Amino acid sequence: MSDQARDGSQKGYVSGDGTVEQLAPEDRTMTIELEGEVLAGTDPETGEVVLEPWSSTQARGEVLVINVWGSWCGPCVEEVPDLKAAHAHFEETGDPVQFIGVNDRDSATAALAFEERHEMPYPSLADDGGKTLLALQGMATPRPSTLVLDREGRLAARVAGQVDDATLQGLVEDVLTS
Repeated sequence: MSDQARDGSQKGYVSGDGTVEQLAPEDRTMTIELEGEVLAGTDPETGEVVLEPWSSTQARGEVLVINVWGSWCGPCVEEVPDLKAAHAHFEETGDPVQFIGVNDRDSATAALAFEERHEMPYPSLADDGGKTLLALQGMATPRPSTLVLDREGRLAARVAGQVDDATLQGLVEDVLTS
């Protein structure tokens, strides 16, 4: 990552290289708890973004996929079809899997516009100045990053960089069966 900071590209973020890390159940020692406000649409009267409270504790008993993204991040935009495909797969199978996005550095209005333009089928937490990113305990430094938490909220897998549909489905299915 430090090479990227010195390369002079001025892209304004550290992109991941797609490294995949999986943890066996006995090695899952990091519990991640997130709280924040999801982008819930636009108030028809005021035109302001509606935010609703959300907590990862709502997903206990299910596998939780957390995708950290920003509309300004090229690889984040490129992985949208794969995220949507993986989400659709688990909706179709009925497996106990939830998805949540974590927006980084966009205003609530810009983040909601991105979600609507790309027809994202799951909600995202609004940027909160880094509080949510800190709760991820350094596990989501590059953009994009995708984390998979097991049914107990423990980190089971992560992808540091752009993820594809097949990889994400495989990671989640491994966690579902472990």
